[in-house]
Amino acid sequence: MDSKNFDEHIYYVLDNFTKGGTPLPALIGNKLEWQTTTILAGLLANNNIAATMEADEMVDAAIAYANLIGDKLGQYNATKKLSLERLIDQ
Repeated sequence: MDSKNFDEHIYYVLDNFTKGGTPLPALIGNKLEWQTTTILAGLLANNNIAATMEADEMVDAAIAYANLIGDKLGQYNATKKLSLERLIDQ
């Protein structure tokens, strides 16, 4: 494949992947939306939870869980960074 065909192929793939240049977050939503959707699917898969909660309660719970997970991951990464800095300082 020559350089021109390769460039055209890359352009074609990217153009179709982003639907003509639309930013990817506009197509798929942001990170919190994906996290919330995934957690909500898990809540809906649990018959006990699905039977006892209203839809808006489940969405609120999914958002709360997504935020809690993000906070805990942030704490973990901060601790990991501090541990690495301590190792470097030794």
